[in-house]
Amino acid sequence: MKTLQAPLLFSLEGKVALVTGGGVNIGRGISRTLAEAGAKVLVAYHSSSSAAEKTVQEINNEGGLAEAFRVDVSEEKAVEALFGEILKKEGALDILVNNSGVLSLSEQSELSVAEWDRIFGINARGVFLCCREAAKSMHPGSAIVNVASINAIHPGFGKSAHYDATKGAVAAYTRSLAAELGPSGIRVNAVAPGLIDSPQLRKRAPELVESVVRRSPLGRLSLPEDIGAGVLFLASRASGNITGQLLVIDGGYLLS
Repeated sequence: MKTLQAPLLFSLEGKVALVTGGGVNIGRGISRTLAEAGAKVLVAYHSSSSAAEKTVQEINNEGGLAEAFRVDVSEEKAVEALFGEILKKEGALDILVNNSGVLSLSEQSELSVAEWDRIFGINARGVFLCCREAAKSMHPGSAIVNVASINAIHPGFGKSAHYDATKGAVAAYTRSLAAELGPSGIRVNAVAPGLIDSPQLRKRAPELVESVVRRSPLGRLSLPEDIGAGVLFLASRASGNITGQLLVIDGGYLLS
């Protein structure tokens, strides 16, 4: 029986991938991982232009293919224009990774409607707008991967009910969209990252880091590269019969 070798299962050679919020933190890890697998990566950003350009330069200097695009994913016309430009330049989009997101902390009794709308605009409406445009042009064999959070499953670390609600919306939307687009041969999945390690986090919240590490069976926080690996799996042929799933990447934290 002829079988695919493992490297070929994860190969994205010849694929075009759009990663929103692709220049920093988790997005950077995803962009670099997809590029290493052979995809041309379109790194979308809103305000972090220098970080996006740096990520693109790193990928290109290492022999990959990447290009930066500016977009506000919460704005309908901006998203429509982005997808129009991508289709004109690339001809097709094979992989969409909805990673753009913002975290906001506030007691709900003090949260303004404007802040609620801002968080939902980026974290939820942005996912919808990008998925809507992708669904118009994606072909059988394409993949969408949304970035949710373990906060969609379990309450966050305090003052984040509105943020958690956006990630719960992303998880539910992923499942329903997978059922809708499955007959067209388009797979839709999501990853749910746990707390992501960074020097800034360790400096700002050392007690939180220590608590999460202590409760995690694997004894460490997640890295951007860990999330990138999960996205690669869900975007590649290795998960060719998987859709509508939420892949938790948290070192086992939710088991505690």
